[in-house]
Amino acid sequence: MKITNENVSRKLDSLGRISIPKAIRQRLGIEELAEVDFYTMEAEDGTQYICMTDGKASSNKYEQAAQVLNELGIDIPEGLMEKLEK
Repeated sequence: MKITNENVSRKLDSLGRISIPKAIRQRLGIEELAEVDFYTMEAEDGTQYICMTDGKASSNKYEQAAQVLNELGIDIPEGLMEKLEK
């Protein structure tokens, strides 16, 4: 898995929405009106993450989250480990 840093920030609008920058959508192959799944996780150090996968993702979202944390060198939280073991 390759982790990239897009160095982009966006502000939430009054309804809590953000736009995903065009370059990221193009790189990920997200087309207009595509379904996108969001989930959150919290690392043991309290850092919170919002994760996103396309609606067609074939692998388990918990496995994907664990892969991202491994790539970043972050310990997998106990709660996530429990989800992976199920």
